[in-house]
Amino acid sequence: MTVGVRMRPLVGKQVRLRGFRRTDLPSVIAWRRDPELRHGALWSDVTFGTREARRWLRAVSDGAESSRLTLAIELRESARLVGLTNLTRIDRRAGTAYFGIVIGEKDCWGRGVARESLRLMLGRAAALGLRKVLLEVAADNPRAVEIYTRAGFQTEGVLRRQLARPDGFVDVIVMAFFLA
Repeated sequence: MTVGVRMRPLVGKQVRLRGFRRTDLPSVIAWRRDPELRHGALWSDVTFGTREARRWLRAVSDGAESSRLTLAIELRESARLVGLTNLTRIDRRAGTAYFGIVIGEKDCWGRGVARESLRLMLGRAAALGLRKVLLEVAADNPRAVEIYTRAGFQTEGVLRRQLARPDGFVDVIVMAFFLA
């Protein structure tokens, strides 16, 4: 199976991971503009408006790019969009990809949404035949580091003073999960 092929949603107990729709863009724009979310997601401060959102949607849509899989996270009960998750830099030859996740709706923090979404994406990575999933997380994001550690990710290295913050530079931790 190639990444670019339209796929069925990934379904867990409380979340459904599905492709993004044009109607999701107002939420994505709001998340990208939120300073707290940008901080945790390692997003830049570059303007992200309607034009950028449409360009982003084209880039992450099914079939657009085989080295990336980006999915919307919605709650199963209500179909409410609450975040996004992705596998990027998918390298089938090396068997690796990078994982990312943002829970954009803060009332969903601490409810297991990120943990379940991560588990579903690791399952998708395994189905793609990948052997290793990596991620980068800011050292000043202890909640994320804890989720990843509990899921079985191990620290592979630290990029010292890598990320510029208003009050100085922060380390970025590179973590990995071995699927095979």
